[in-house]
Amino acid sequence: MKVAIDVHSIGAQAGGNETFYRELLQGLTENDSPNSYTLFYTHAHAPSLVRVDERFKWVRIPQNPVIRISFALSAILRELQPDVFHCQYILPPRVKCKTVVTIHDLAHERYPQFSPRLEGLRMRRLVPSSARRADHIITVSEYSANDLVSLYGVPRSKITVAYQAPSPKFKPGDKSSSQEQLKVKYGISSPFLLYVGRLQARKNLTRLVEAFARVHRNHAHLKLVLVGKPDLHHEQLLAKVEQLGLKEAVIFPGYIASHDLPVFYNAAEIFVFPSIFEGFGLPVMESMASGVPTVTSSGSCLEEIAGDGALLADPLNVDSIAHAITRLLECPELRSDLIERGLRRSACFSIAAFAAKVLDVYRLLSTSTAKRVSS
Repeated sequence: MKVAIDVHSIGAQAGGNETFYRELLQGLTENDSPNSYTLFYTHAHAPSLVRVDERFKWVRIPQNPVIRISFALSAILRELQPDVFHCQYILPPRVKCKTVVTIHDLAHERYPQFSPRLEGLRMRRLVPSSARRADHIITVSEYSANDLVSLYGVPRSKITVAYQAPSPKFKPGDKSSSQEQLKVKYGISSPFLLYVGRLQARKNLTRLVEAFARVHRNHAHLKLVLVGKPDLHHEQLLAKVEQLGLKEAVIFPGYIASHDLPVFYNAAEIFVFPSIFEGFGLPVMESMASGVPTVTSSGSCLEEIAGDGALLADPLNVDSIAHAITRLLECPELRSDLIERGLRRSACFSIAAFAAKVLDVYRLLSTSTAKRVSS
C-alpha cells in the first residue's frame, strides 16, 4: 500500500497538530506493515525530528498554505498516485486517490472569537467542504466526532476516533532532581503550578492567573509556570499578570523543546489545564502519565480524556479553578489518590494503538480502491 501524508506541521511548534503527526510517524515506524510512505514537509529540519526507516520518503513542498494546498499537493499527488492521501483539516482540490482528513476539533465553529479573523473565515469556508469530500475523517475524541456529526452533518460511520497517547518519556521521575535541573538550566525555583500549551485566549489563562492570585494569598512561596509559545491575544494575559502584581510569581519560559518537557512535569506540584475548548488535550495525558496531580476543565472533551484521573473545575468560574488547586495543595491524601488514578488512566492509551487505528483506516480505503479498480 502506498500512503502519502501531509506532515507540514512537523517543525512548526504547532502544539497538538504537530504532536499528532509526530506520534503517528513513530507508531507507523514501529508497526511492521510493508507499506511505503511519502511524507510532505515544509520546515527544513522536520526530517531530523522524527526517526523513520527506509519505508518513508521525505518530499519538501512550499510552506505557503495557498500554494501548498491549491497547487503543489494536487500536482505531486497526480504524479505519485498513492492508494491513500492523509492531510489535516483542508483537503487539496482535484485529488483522485482515496483521502483521509484529520479534523482535531471544530473550535473555529464553536469559538470563532479565539481564531485570527482571516484564518477563522478560511477554516469555516474550507473545512466543511473538506469533511464532505473526504472518503474518511479521523478525529481524536468522541466529543469532536459528535461535533462533526451535529455541525457538519457527517455520517458517524465516516468518522474514526483515534485517541492519542502520551509519549513513553512522560513518566514519574525524581522530583528533587527535576527541580534542581530547572533551577540550573532555566532559573525556575520551586514550588510551582504548571501549565503547558499555547498562550492563547482559548486556553483560559487569564482566569487561571486570577485563580492563582487567590491561591497565592495563602501560598506566597508558590509560583505559576506557563510553558508555551505566545499566540493570539497573549498580550491580555501579560496585562492581567501586571494588573494583579504577579510579575515575580508568574514565569514565562516560552516554547520548551520536547526533551525538556518531562523535567517540567516532574518538578511541578500540580498541573493545571483550564482550557475552554479542546479536541483532545494531550498535556493532560502527559501530566497524568508523569504522576502529577492534575486539574482540568469540565465540559469539552477533557472529561472524556481525563476520566477519573484528574480533578475537574468549571473553566468559566475563577473560584472553581482556585478551589480545585487549593484542595490539592492542602490535602495530601487527595493528591496521592489523584496521582494513582492519573497513572491508571494514562496507561489506557498507547501510541501503538493510536497508529493501528489510523492504519486500519488506510487499509479500509486501500481495499475499497482495489475492489473498485478490479471491478
